[in-house]
Amino acid sequence: MARGAAQLTVELHERTSTDIVRAVAAGLVEAGIVTDAVDAGALALEPLAHDPLVLAVPPQHALARTRAAVALADVLGEPFVGLAHGSALQAHVEQQIARIGRRPPALRIRMADFEGVCAMVSQGVGLGIVPQAAARAQRRRHPLRTVALSDAWARRRLCLCTRGRETLSAPMRALSDHLAGTA
Repeated sequence: MARGAAQLTVELHERTSTDIVRAVAAGLVEAGIVTDAVDAGALALEPLAHDPLVLAVPPQHALARTRAAVALADVLGEPFVGLAHGSALQAHVEQQIARIGRRPPALRIRMADFEGVCAMVSQGVGLGIVPQAAARAQRRRHPLRTVALSDAWARRRLCLCTRGRETLSAPMRALSDHLAGTA
């Protein structure tokens, strides 16, 4: 740390975008990273990165041979690999399924992270929903294919949610600038 720099503590907690918006609005946290699909009300959303979700499929699956996008509703009868209880992404996917009036698919197994999901998908355990960047990163270790999800909610952007730039502390403003610069 540079001489004279303020001592800073950063805590990271995984929460759903809706929970993050509530925490920012209540003043419990300065900022949080949310998807642009959330209703942020009067809060400010600063786009940081595109983060589309894709359907990860085993290499031998029929969907692996197609390049067409698929709607999640069209594959809900398939077995799935999901993320652990409490995962913000898993909760988001289940909310989207509920919005279309469908029941979530039965999960054959829940994994703690995207690497675990991709490993199980590559072994034919089921399909998985993961960020495109995570699937790309795992392809070297785990043979799998991806199919674009045609659902609008899957074409998401990650945004920094705040009560407004003027409310941010200097360290949070610096982090915000850094995140915006790397996007």
